[in-house]
Amino acid sequence: MATNNNGNLLDTAGEVAIDFVWGNLPMQPNDARPNALENRLDPALDNHINALSGWNGYPQYSPDTAGEDVAGPTDYVLVPSVLGLTTALATDAMKDASLVPTTASAAANVGKDITRFDAASSTVAYVFGTYFDSTYPVGSKVTITAGTGIPAYAIGTWTVTGASSGNQITIGGSGFTVANTTGISGTKTIAGAAGTIKTQSRAAGANSVVPGAAVTITPWATAS
Repeated sequence: MATNNNGNLLDTAGEVAIDFVWGNLPMQPNDARPNALENRLDPALDNHINALSGWNGYPQYSPDTAGEDVAGPTDYVLVPSVLGLTTALATDAMKDASLVPTTASAAANVGKDITRFDAASSTVAYVFGTYFDSTYPVGSKVTITAGTGIPAYAIGTWTVTGASSGNQITIGGSGFTVANTTGISGTKTIAGAAGTIKTQSRAAGANSVVPGAAVTITPWATAS
């Protein structure tokens, strides 16, 4: 079965798959609800926490998801990672988690020069260039454009899988040819993938955040 951007299974009509063990009126997950926050499940109300936590992931059934319905009088939500998603999908994912997202002004996105591209396998490559330090967070996406010596298979949009270390980042994808490519030239051959999320104000995986809490997402601006 296909999944949506939150990893929930979809049926043949593209709707969130719901197990009919509940009878004629099965529980509706957040993904099946309108985007307005007041229509979202609220762990503080009635049996909503059961849908969010106790029965999370139906029909695969992953009970008692970490971060939901923790011990104590307060119910919390689990902050998802939206790095690398488009602004629209990131907004939807935050709303699905009962958070209130705000989109910040796009982050500066000045292209940088690639000087070396080392593919360690068909799915992992190390990209070297000028001043990569902390520019591209793990989980965010980068776009590589054509330049002298840049392998054709390297051109495209990729996910950053390894933190910036000096002038190096690690990217994940598919179709790389194992080789160390040097002698690369060309200016501004790598940049953040415009319109995808670079950072989020609440760390992914945080599980002590109350429903309705604000979160800021920051997309990459158009590369310059």
